[in-house]
Amino acid sequence: MRTIIDFFVNLDGEKAVDLIISIGIVAAFYILSPLFSYAIIKIFNIKKSEKKIRHNAFYLPLKSFFRVLGIYIALRYLKPVIGFSDNIMNWITSAFRIVVILTTAIGLAHSITKNSTFLKKLQERSDKEVDDTNLKFLARIIRGVIYIVAAFLIFKDLGYDLSGIITGLGIGSIVVTIAAQDTIKNLFGGLVIFMDKPFKVGDYIQFGNYEGTVEDITFRSTKVRTLENSIAQIPNSEISSTTVVNISKMQKRRYTLDLSVVINTSLDQMMSLEEQILNYLNENEYVIEESANVFLAEIDSSDYSLSMYCYLNITEYNEFMKEKEKINYNIMSIIKQNNIELSNEPKTIKIKNA
Repeated sequence: MRTIIDFFVNLDGEKAVDLIISIGIVAAFYILSPLFSYAIIKIFNIKKSEKKIRHNAFYLPLKSFFRVLGIYIALRYLKPVIGFSDNIMNWITSAFRIVVILTTAIGLAHSITKNSTFLKKLQERSDKEVDDTNLKFLARIIRGVIYIVAAFLIFKDLGYDLSGIITGLGIGSIVVTIAAQDTIKNLFGGLVIFMDKPFKVGDYIQFGNYEGTVEDITFRSTKVRTLENSIAQIPNSEISSTTVVNISKMQKRRYTLDLSVVINTSLDQMMSLEEQILNYLNENEYVIEESANVFLAEIDSSDYSLSMYCYLNITEYNEFMKEKEKINYNIMSIIKQNNIELSNEPKTIKIKNA
């Protein structure tokens, strides 16, 4: 600081010119930084439009880099004029290297998305099915690794002994593990979800007390939009240790109905009722072919138990319930047409998913 004060106190014509030149260098790099950034990205993306280049992940970091580069060059130019010591210049150079590391890390991290060329090629070459959810999760892992590497490089540039830091982490690992047990469990839970792929973003799932649409999957938690339209943020450790039903992957739903018919119903009426219901189910466009079954399940002193089930090719719950209601009304109509009376204690209607 004293050196800078002395510079301005003893400012003469020659030093003033050097100061103006250094300011001009900073101003030139500041003004031309968008052009420099554009030109560098254009070299590697010749066919990209101007709009896409300016939205490139490296565009803004490069602009910042060139502006800092202008300041660094100006300070190097002023070193003999102001009389900066070697120690100060070493700090300035170290700061510039840190800017280079951060620029590279930020550019690389922002370029790693589920739509990036790198991950798309990885998806194409993978022997396993890799959906957008997996790509998004993998992108977060890669970005995390990039920032960790950048942090270690910065610490090394600042002169810290990395081996000492690693040793310290080893000594304190028990304390860290105890303090961050839940975080570690959630991270491993996230990896389990990533590897097993029980669901992806957009799937409708059901587990424990939660039911809804998956909106996001992070390292720590999974966000689910519930039936009440609220967001439930569930720790991954809880999800990975619980049975998850992925309703979106359901290919069919099972419809089951039990009817209790009064005991004085004739055999012909029972057989006719069974046949008519079976024909109706077979003719229904939503009933999967050859899945309908109607049979006399039980006989006791007060009633006959008529059981039926079939599979519908409707998986969306509300649509399934509407079709179920329609089937129930039609079965009621068939019962009325055959003058059949149901028992005073009807069996419960059962609905199962399969």
